[in-house]
Amino acid sequence: MGDLRAFVVEVLITFILVFVVVSVPTDNRVPAAIAPLPLGFALALGVFIAGHGAGGAVNPVRALGPMIVAGQFTSGWVYVLGPIVGGVLAALLYDRFVSDADAPGSDDVE
Repeated sequence: MGDLRAFVVEVLITFILVFVVVSVPTDNRVPAAIAPLPLGFALALGVFIAGHGAGGAVNPVRALGPMIVAGQFTSGWVYVLGPIVGGVLAALLYDRFVSDADAPGSDDVE
């Protein structure tokens, strides 16, 4: 898999994971008891998406550790920048659109 494709995959899986982490356990509209389930599904989805092609690092340290041991840093930027971009995009999406949304069924008219 090329570096650009691996970068896009890392952005995608980090986006999914961070979006779920930011939106589910921190949102008072979601019951706290169900938070572990979507978090586990998001992590599993990330590994299923990226596990075969990009290595499914999901965590930059998990990817960079073997690179340090092997002394090969040719694709290191993918596993550093991908999670940063994906995490920032997820946080921005949540902050701009989801955090201010009304809970379903609320009829607050101002």
